[in-house]
Amino acid sequence: MLKSIQWKLVLMYLLVILVAMQVIGFYFIQRVNAHFINSFQEKVSGQLLVLADVLPPYLNDTRQKSNLQTDIGFLADSFASAAGAEINIINNQQILIATSGNENYLEQKSLQPEVTRALLGNQAETIKVDPKDEQRYLYLAIPVKEGNAVLGAVYCVAPLSSVYQTIHDITVIFYTGTVIAVLLTAGLIILLSRTITNPIVEITKKAGAMARGDFDQTVTVRSDDEIGQLAEMFNTLRVRLREALTENKQEKDKLEAILQHMSDGVLAIDREGGIILANPAAAKMLNSETVEELLDRSLDSAIIFGEEGNTEVLLTAVSEFTLEGPSGRIVQAYSVPFRGESIEDRAAVVVLRDVTEEENEDRARRDFVANVSHEIRTPLTTIKSYIEALEDGAIESPDHARRFLSVIHGETERMTRLVSDLLQLSRLDSNRDNLRTAPHALRDLVQKACFRFTMHLQREEVSLSFEVPANLMVNVDADKLDQVFDNLISNAVKYTQSGGRVRIRAHRPSGKNILVQVIDTGMGIPKHDLPQIFDRFYRVDKARSRAQGGTGLGLSIAKGIIEMHGGQIQIDSEEGVGTTVSFTLPAATGGA
Repeated sequence: MLKSIQWKLVLMYLLVILVAMQVIGFYFIQRVNAHFINSFQEKVSGQLLVLADVLPPYLNDTRQKSNLQTDIGFLADSFASAAGAEINIINNQQILIATSGNENYLEQKSLQPEVTRALLGNQAETIKVDPKDEQRYLYLAIPVKEGNAVLGAVYCVAPLSSVYQTIHDITVIFYTGTVIAVLLTAGLIILLSRTITNPIVEITKKAGAMARGDFDQTVTVRSDDEIGQLAEMFNTLRVRLREALTENKQEKDKLEAILQHMSDGVLAIDREGGIILANPAAAKMLNSETVEELLDRSLDSAIIFGEEGNTEVLLTAVSEFTLEGPSGRIVQAYSVPFRGESIEDRAAVVVLRDVTEEENEDRARRDFVANVSHEIRTPLTTIKSYIEALEDGAIESPDHARRFLSVIHGETERMTRLVSDLLQLSRLDSNRDNLRTAPHALRDLVQKACFRFTMHLQREEVSLSFEVPANLMVNVDADKLDQVFDNLISNAVKYTQSGGRVRIRAHRPSGKNILVQVIDTGMGIPKHDLPQIFDRFYRVDKARSRAQGGTGLGLSIAKGIIEMHGGQIQIDSEEGVGTTVSFTLPAATGGA
């Protein structure tokens, strides 16, 4: 309970009030005590002074002692009754000659110090506690003078019990009133303190709700004082904090979206090399099924460092090097370390980029250049050799000259086809070979392509047939599709033995595409060659293909043209049985 600011305020105010009341009470009681005692002393002293003024004639009286004592005793009794005290009259010989008290002490010498001082001409007073009854008494002695001569003294013993009882009663009343006032004040303080603490309690509760993520909190502003200003600041803080958190969440979501969808992998590692953050791209590059699986691993176990890098290098300096990832992937890593206030807080961000495709493209580009160089150098070497032979005298022999020129012509045609195919591939790669599509009857296009191979088929003793419904309409570039048929039929006839058969058939299975198949009964293609069959300059039987004038680019060109039309092409083959090339073409509106 004492932890509450309300009770702290109550106790603080009560403590202040109690201290103030104690100071006031002490002063008040002291003043009351002094007032009543002084009043009592003045009352008794006044009575004694009157008596002292009356006594000189009696003390100078020469009458008989008994009569004189009777008269003086009467005066003592009268004044004792008025003063409420015991009055003793002593002559200048310090002998008690009259008393309102015990008359057994008459004619005895009074030795009280107050009497002695009074007989010296000075008023003397003392308050003492009587050991017999432990009560306080006022002891007062006043000299009786006639001129400058001291005739005697009036000695008074006045009990102060009534005075102190009155003081006690007043003290009780005062402290009772103080207690009542303190209780009433405490209640009032509790009520008033709530006007301070209730807004603070409200702000505390709503701040707690905000700490738990509930920002739909508003504090009511009830005043213009500091508490009201605090409430206004709380409301302003709530709005700005909510805006800041919303903005922070948006930025976090953006960053999360970027990390989730970026093609580069991102890792964050701690000082021990443990992976503490990763995105899906990094998990894929490092052969992990999920990001969570990757987070349970260290970087050393996830990738294979070369001689140029390790985890310590990543944590100490900006570095860039190539890593060998799982499954033979080539990963380029770029790391940026960052440190906290101590070396224990160091970490690093690693960006991974899968450059396998780029490396493959570079390798393919190098291979392509090498193949082109080889394909061009071979016919040029042949042409050069035959020209040199002609220059050396073979031109003098008509038979040799014609044969040599025929070879030169054939190699020139081969180079022409190669250059033409290369230009065609270049246009396909750069998307500069625009399609001029139009609706065409597929049967007419197939028939036209087959007709060009009539003489060649007779020479090779291979039959060619087609099964294409007359109502199949395709939306294609006729010249480009004719080039596809030319390449596919040429390959089918080239690799089919005498007596073999080549068939072309087409139908529309469903949807918007038409399926076309070129089927031969040739030697077939080994399975291990099928994945590379569409690569440029790739030949299954290199010697035979080159001998028959093939460039190794026909299937690559056919694939590019089919894909430009939005279709797909694939090859199924079995050695010794034959090969089937299947591709799809977009059907023209109204086609069957």
